[in-house]
Amino acid sequence: MQAAESGVTFIIADDHNLVRDGLKLMVSGMLPHVRFLEADDADSLERAANAPQVKLALVDLNMPGMDRGARLAQLARTHPRLPLVCISALTSPDVVRRTLEIPTVHAFVPKSATADHMRVAIDAALQGIKLMFVQPAEAQAAAEIGLSPRLEEVRALLKQGMTNKRIAQKLNISEGTVKNYMTEIFRALNVSNRTQAAQYDPDIT
Repeated sequence: MQAAESGVTFIIADDHNLVRDGLKLMVSGMLPHVRFLEADDADSLERAANAPQVKLALVDLNMPGMDRGARLAQLARTHPRLPLVCISALTSPDVVRRTLEIPTVHAFVPKSATADHMRVAIDAALQGIKLMFVQPAEAQAAAEIGLSPRLEEVRALLKQGMTNKRIAQKLNISEGTVKNYMTEIFRALNVSNRTQAAQYDPDIT
């Protein structure tokens, strides 16, 4: 990994404290001298980007206020020299494509990815390289069991323990639509409740 000089700052932007703590621990193991600024929504991300010596931002695509990626594109316009690594539980082809079309986004990392995947993404961003997205095995399995990309997005959030209301807020859809999606997921997976849907693994059924 390309070394970062002393005094360099990374932004860790996610609306979950545990995720931010985990990312800081992971990055510190790769680059011990990096300092961190934290953000938990689009507005705090924009403020953090104005700080001096910020060299990279690791950004959750689905934080409050991100407006389905519109604020990420805005950040690219206002801070064109700040490389971004996008982190998301949502990995539908359309979401990935639109995100990677943003000039300053150098990598799209699923939340199911490994530390090695994150290491490669950070290194690429620091070197100004844009990585192609590799479909995670979990998404391939979803296609095999008949889940559309949208249904797999919903199930990914379900697996994080989110309620229907929270999923609706994340995806900017109605709670009623989420309930309809849940019914489709239960039917596709041949399960009867949220716990079974979240824990479903085609390799052990």
